[in-house]
Amino acid sequence: MLMGKILKRLVKTIAVIFVLMYSFFVMVDQEVDFKKYDSELNNYNNMIAEEDMLHEQLVNTRSQISSEKYIEEVAREKLGLVMPNEVVFIDASL
Repeated sequence: MLMGKILKRLVKTIAVIFVLMYSFFVMVDQEVDFKKYDSELNNYNNMIAEEDMLHEQLVNTRSQISSEKYIEEVAREKLGLVMPNEVVFIDASL
């Protein structure tokens, strides 16, 4: 009977040690996963910040393009248009 009690106690001890070791390895594995996911989250947050900056630049560009000053500037420089009653001088030496 003494041998049976010792054997039961040994089995219980081994089972408890096994459960504790398993729990430890699961926690370590989860910590590694958390760090990986945290890194991914930081990458996504950086991407969002970059896209927000690009969006802000596009909004500013859109507001500039809509202004009369920008439209007049493009018409003069790229299209060669002039306002009515303006005199255009052409340099013949070019």
